[in-house]
Amino acid sequence: MTLRKFTYALFFLALTSGLAVALPASAPMAVTAQEDEKTFIPLFTNSREPLYSTSYYMITVDPAFTYDLGCELGSRDQAEPGAQDSVVVLDFGYPLYTAENGYGADLFGFGPVGLSEIRLAAQGFAEGYYACTGSDQDSSLVLGLGTNNKPSSLNTAEKIKAHGAVWAGMVNTLNQTLQENNMLQQVQAYGASDIELGWNSPTQSKAWLTGYGSAAKAPMIHFGDAAGCPYEDLPTLDCGTAAFPEWTSEDVWYVSWGFVPSLPLPLIYLTSGVHAQQWAFLSQYAVATHGARMNFTGVFTQSQACEQWKSCTTTDNTPSEAYWQLYNELNKYPETAQELEWKTDIRWILREEAYPEIYRAEATAANALPESLDSLISNLSTAAQDPKTTREAEDLLVEKLALLTNLAGKMQASAASPAPKGQGYAGTPAGSGEPAFIAGIFPGGEIAGLPYGAQITTVWQAQTDAGYLQVAAGASPDHPGQGALFIRETAWDKVSAASRLLVTAEESGSLTIIESTPNSLLLQSETGALYEYTLGSEQLIMIP
Repeated sequence: MTLRKFTYALFFLALTSGLAVALPASAPMAVTAQEDEKTFIPLFTNSREPLYSTSYYMITVDPAFTYDLGCELGSRDQAEPGAQDSVVVLDFGYPLYTAENGYGADLFGFGPVGLSEIRLAAQGFAEGYYACTGSDQDSSLVLGLGTNNKPSSLNTAEKIKAHGAVWAGMVNTLNQTLQENNMLQQVQAYGASDIELGWNSPTQSKAWLTGYGSAAKAPMIHFGDAAGCPYEDLPTLDCGTAAFPEWTSEDVWYVSWGFVPSLPLPLIYLTSGVHAQQWAFLSQYAVATHGARMNFTGVFTQSQACEQWKSCTTTDNTPSEAYWQLYNELNKYPETAQELEWKTDIRWILREEAYPEIYRAEATAANALPESLDSLISNLSTAAQDPKTTREAEDLLVEKLALLTNLAGKMQASAASPAPKGQGYAGTPAGSGEPAFIAGIFPGGEIAGLPYGAQITTVWQAQTDAGYLQVAAGASPDHPGQGALFIRETAWDKVSAASRLLVTAEESGSLTIIESTPNSLLLQSETGALYEYTLGSEQLIMIP
């Protein structure tokens, strides 16, 4: 062991001892294999597949509503045997800036909404979870405050960086509030971003991360994709998409792991297993290029959202299917072998949530820290002290450990005097009202829960007698060459919603909304053909 690694080992030992961080008592298992072997039996027998949690596309920032959602998960965790350890991402839509609200997010067409409203909505979820875990003092939740890398009103690198910085500041403020109220030991806020290679360039995507990193006191969950990236069967592929072909494996490694706050929770949507294969191959790239594997926190799926859209013929992995796909791919080789801690599945935000009966072995003795964080700190510490770890990899691991152990200390200080439970929601804080719904036609735009791979050119939306109507025009990945309309009707109370997909009979190419009337929308295809959609109908008619 080098002097530097020995010094770090002493530092980390002293730090964790001072914080009473409970690390596993057993030493890491040594694994050896002949160098010329290419396939290995999985190194771990995972005796407990974790329960999945539900993440949400957010169309409201009402703290009383989010309190109820958090309470549902807290009640479930209290009812389960042992300590539960979950992640939930609240996805607030693409980042933006407006003169009225400052920096914030789109809220999938129900915004814009500012950072303070986002923070209070997340705080409502956190407080609901904490209160409804009741006598359960050991279950823990990581709450990701999510956005994405879609281009928007942030049209300069300076604005993008500034948004990332204030987003990190919002996460910091929420964690400070949770700590001051002695809840941080059970609920921790992380940043989160759905960084997809078809939405923006690596330069713009990294600019937001640079801003986040300048203020970060908490990790950042990367719940993105690796579109176009190579995998074992096709190792010569290049990362990237038709819209942004400049992405490389190095770029994807950086945004998901090489950036110090990043913790990968990858999208594992494809039922073919290719998404899992791509991420496992990227971890092999990390070993070969940077000297250490990527540590994955778990898997992110969209099966509930697919069920709501009644679509996604090839991208509707269940959480369990995705979990075992990634687990098996990572554990083919000793250099990338690892356990996975989390499963989360996203859907539109609805009040009623149902969690199926999924077996989970009763947890062993409870730790002062949730298992996912305890295990991650232990694994990163072991890797940092490994004589085979390169200097570059060691530096990255040390910085990640500093971020995580700082949070661990705050969690344990909060646990020393936990807040009381069972008091119910305390009421809506001042300044946390719902944003105004803006009607009209919007270039780009987004609506909640679109299928993975959907390409949107324009969104039209308006209020109706029944609630809110949103129509997104573009193309569907399940109907290549044809134009598509994604139609979503949401009730006034935002508790229920219905959706449907209409496609052109012809290979018209993508559609764009060019005009609206009180009763219909006029659309134009890439081939120049004109189409009419009568609002409320089931027909998309080509105009002769």
